[in-house]
Amino acid sequence: MASNKTLAIVVIVILAIAGVGVWYFTTIPAPTENVIVMGTTDSVESSLDNAQAYDYFGWEIITSLSSGLVEIEPGSQAGPDDIEPALAESWTVSEDGKVWDFDLRQGVTFDGVRPFNATVVKYTFDRNCNLTGNGLWEPDGPQLNIGYDTIIDNVTILDTYRVRFYLKIPFAPFLQLMACAASYMVDPQYAPMDELVGYVDGNARASHPLGLGPYTLEEWTRSGGKDVQIVLRANPYYWNAANGLPKTDKIIIKMYSDATALAQAMSNGEIDVAYRQLTAQQVNNFKNDPNVRVWEGIGAQIQYLCFNQRVEPLDKVEVRQAIAAALNRTNVCNTVFLGQANPLWSIIPAGMAFHKDSFKIYGDANYTFVREQLAKYGYNESHKLELTLYYESSGHYPQSAEQAAVYKQDLEASGVITIHLQGLDWATYRAQRNAGTLQLYIYGWYPDYIDADNYAFLPFASWLNMGYNDTYPAGGQQQYQLWLNGRSASTATERQNYYYQLQDLQAQECSVIPLWQSNTVAVSKLTVHGIVLDITVNWRHWLLYLGEPATTGP
Repeated sequence: MASNKTLAIVVIVILAIAGVGVWYFTTIPAPTENVIVMGTTDSVESSLDNAQAYDYFGWEIITSLSSGLVEIEPGSQAGPDDIEPALAESWTVSEDGKVWDFDLRQGVTFDGVRPFNATVVKYTFDRNCNLTGNGLWEPDGPQLNIGYDTIIDNVTILDTYRVRFYLKIPFAPFLQLMACAASYMVDPQYAPMDELVGYVDGNARASHPLGLGPYTLEEWTRSGGKDVQIVLRANPYYWNAANGLPKTDKIIIKMYSDATALAQAMSNGEIDVAYRQLTAQQVNNFKNDPNVRVWEGIGAQIQYLCFNQRVEPLDKVEVRQAIAAALNRTNVCNTVFLGQANPLWSIIPAGMAFHKDSFKIYGDANYTFVREQLAKYGYNESHKLELTLYYESSGHYPQSAEQAAVYKQDLEASGVITIHLQGLDWATYRAQRNAGTLQLYIYGWYPDYIDADNYAFLPFASWLNMGYNDTYPAGGQQQYQLWLNGRSASTATERQNYYYQLQDLQAQECSVIPLWQSNTVAVSKLTVHGIVLDITVNWRHWLLYLGEPATTGP
């Protein structure tokens, strides 16, 4: 036992050390938090539940809050050699292309507690794709509209960290499908098997079913069904944290009412990044501003014109062909987008495998052909074809009102068509599309997965509610069969043959008319780095970081 003197000395030493400790920890400043503020005119369309979400911005947030089995290498062409491991470390495929085995990454957890394993993978696909018949079936969601149920038969657990996908067909772009947001994992604790997860005011964690992503959802504020602010916080349990991801601790996303407000916020320095939807003129103005960087990349986003073919005379193929011939794609690309978009002559984008310029048979503003086709149904300069062209007016698509004005000008220049314009906010636009009340309307597409397969189906997509399959079941079925053949073919030569036939048929029937294909553009402060704009059109929040001011362009 120590003496009282010894105890006194020990106490003094301990207190001295403690005093030093207190002084040390109270004088060292707290580490500075890295924060990037991003501005957009976008908003989550429905929810952050990937059994329902089917919009660009919703997917942008989902890919920050979750992970898939594989990823596409940033900056690549998203081909077969550009697929990288994510939650799966490796995979194999059977000779017939219908059985895929994935070896899963071990040691990954939800919130540092619940393990990720083959059970989670099976639960995710059983729930989101309704593979068991007991899960969700969202009629306007990606799993139905992409057609997961036509591709995947079932998911089977082989071992704790091995999972097998049995496919119904040999599906050429299966890994690209696994890399899209609709295939990302859900957390079973927050993802009921028979219930969608929607926005809960004041409770960000209860507002989504996701996990395992580079970020967690710290805040989600909405007003009147439209986003006001979203805050992403770095996930300390992210499976790829050892590689320094995410590169920024906190991302604050602020929503602006329109492009003018967004550009003003960028000019005033209120935000670090502006992305979707600046006008072409604003982008050109920023190119002359030495205080910002303009980032440009290849774009896979397209826009196209849709017909309600349950309404006369839009059920007549010659009328739709006349409208196709009256449009001047070069005009809209030069006047509205100032050269930042390119004319599109197929529903499959240019620069993508199997694209063919099938719609070039109509030319630009071929008014002789327009008048000849419409004369077959009694339309002429004294009895004009009168139509209402609808466009969305809330910033979901770029410069929609300006686009519509140019299309009106082009169509009316034929001398035998009269166009009335009607703008609707995005929520109303979708509701009226679903109700079948739109006559002639503009729609856009961003890829779910990067392959011609993900575009070629649009002219007969049921969710566009055009009545094409109702009015022309034979044509719709023929397109559908060519599409099936193309996605199941085992060689590139076979796929090209089917897709070329399909695009030619689509140009003949004109159930939709491709309009333009745009570049992808973002504007940032000089101190922002890590923006990648590639053909995936994925926005990767986790790669953004602040650094020394750039002295040259991206």
